[in-house]
Amino acid sequence: MARGITMGSFALDDVDRRILKEIIREGGVNLSDIASAIGVSKSTVHNRLKRMRDNNYLMGFFPLINSASLNRQVTAISLIRAKHGPGYAEELGKEIARIKGTWGVYFVMGQQDFVVLIRARSRNELSRIVNRLAKLKGVERSNTIMVLDILKEDPREAIRLD
Repeated sequence: MARGITMGSFALDDVDRRILKEIIREGGVNLSDIASAIGVSKSTVHNRLKRMRDNNYLMGFFPLINSASLNRQVTAISLIRAKHGPGYAEELGKEIARIKGTWGVYFVMGQQDFVVLIRARSRNELSRIVNRLAKLKGVERSNTIMVLDILKEDPREAIRLD
């Protein structure tokens, strides 16, 4: 029996998983290369990817760009403590996510309520982003940590299928 991941009525089987693993490993979508690597036809790869997209399992593809080559060299992590109230997590989370430069917003358990990942072009831009965060109505307190050196940053790890 094939192992699968179920999402509602949609389920991934081993062929789907092998296709996705190959895309993640290669960092691109070349139907011929994927088909050859996993031993299926190009049309099988095409149809499987279309089915994953149609079922909102696969939302698209994005290029893996070396962050050092971007014009956003300042990386920071902001820890946010919120003022609690009805619906605060969803409302404040949406407001935080709308701020340009935030690329990850996580509602968390513990002493903090949100962890916010930030990329900025300069320390001045980082300062503006952090000030906008701190001034949001639902923010009680924020603590921002500026990254000195990126030792590992691989978004493929976040979506690994093993």
